[in-house]
Amino acid sequence: MLIELVQKLKDVLGIRQTKGKNRGYSTRFEKWAGKSSQRQILVYGSLFAGAALVTISFFFFQGSRQAFAILNLLGASIAIGPSMIIRYNEYRTLKRIESTFPQFLNDIVESTNAGQTLPQAIKSASRNEYGPLSPYVKKIAAQIDWGIPFDKILENMASSLNSKLLRRTVSTIIETHRSGGNISDVLRAVSESVTEIDRIREERKAHVYSQMITGYTIFFVFLGVIVGMQKFLIPTLLITGEGAAGIGLSGTAGLVTRYQFLFQALIVIQAIFSGFAIGKMSEGSMVAGVKHVIVLFSVGMMAIVLIL
Repeated sequence: MLIELVQKLKDVLGIRQTKGKNRGYSTRFEKWAGKSSQRQILVYGSLFAGAALVTISFFFFQGSRQAFAILNLLGASIAIGPSMIIRYNEYRTLKRIESTFPQFLNDIVESTNAGQTLPQAIKSASRNEYGPLSPYVKKIAAQIDWGIPFDKILENMASSLNSKLLRRTVSTIIETHRSGGNISDVLRAVSESVTEIDRIREERKAHVYSQMITGYTIFFVFLGVIVGMQKFLIPTLLITGEGAAGIGLSGTAGLVTRYQFLFQALIVIQAIFSGFAIGKMSEGSMVAGVKHVIVLFSVGMMAIVLIL
């Protein structure tokens, strides 16, 4: 039933499978949802549920500004939240794989220096634990037993991981292997290079930590300004409008309501873009900002519900 619902939703969005190299990724929706049927059910199901909630708010809750805003925000969160969390988890897993890849290469170098051939060294390494990289190492060892060329195995692993760093690393290893160079020296050099890149990333995170704190500070200052305007400036305008109703300012109450809705929207927009900006500054990727978006968005929603 859920699979049929997902397929109907894909038809509505105009998503079609295509032939050739980009099969299964004919649109940005398809690329975001991925190939896994369970992931597609979650992504498209949440998108459908969020759209339904927004539709309900437009038809039944336009008279209540606060309920209308909360339902719209909740619908947007349900629609895009699961897919953002999935992408962030994939990002974290990929970073862990990149950080453990040098250890895998070092183990291969030690085995080859001990007299093992490259396939034997990989089989020995497959018995070690490398966290999220372990399934890929075991798959490489199994494919070697099946007689698949080593170059092809590495290319498949790099393409499945979708990491620019690992693709460059694997490309270097493949070219050296094809040219008949000393594979042990190359693996050691590549391992040191990847380790150095990872160290530079960590140093970058430490250097921009103050900027991350600044980003959070800016958001909370912005939130305080919005709350102050809502609690002090807007009521003053309302009282002034009621007192001056006889001179044409009786529409102030409606204007105040519109400002309330505008302030709520500004809080949400500021939370989302501040979170992504903090992730980009601290870790060099907007996907890394998802955790910051969740924190700032939650704080903003609490302010909207409890204070505004």
